[in-house]
Amino acid sequence: MPMTPPTDRDQGFTLLEMLIAFLILSTALVVANQTVASAVRAFSATRDIGVADRLANEVLVEHVDERGTVVGAEVGQSSEGYSWRIERALVSGGMIDGRLVRASVIVHNPKGKLVRTYVTYFPKLGHEPSNGEY
Repeated sequence: MPMTPPTDRDQGFTLLEMLIAFLILSTALVVANQTVASAVRAFSATRDIGVADRLANEVLVEHVDERGTVVGAEVGQSSEGYSWRIERALVSGGMIDGRLVRASVIVHNPKGKLVRTYVTYFPKLGHEPSNGEY
């Protein structure tokens, strides 16, 4: 029985088959890349929030004096490069006029982007200045 010569079909993939395979592979790689990039952004944001929470807590604890109120307005920077600012202002208006101190801690990441602003209130003691100057 004579052997038949191999046809083009038996020698490999066609150009169309290769293009379709390349398209499928490219689409899968794009989706994988976007997923990894999204996970990295989420991890970075979570890290920033965790550091900001810890830093704001430390700043508030350091800037609370024996009278139970935040002292002054100050700025600083953590060893990780996060910057913070603490501000104190008297709350005015209504029933609480001049009797509460609003303390806010603002935290920025090392790139200068605002991470969080934390706000808390303390009672104002009678011997503190009432004109808002500290």
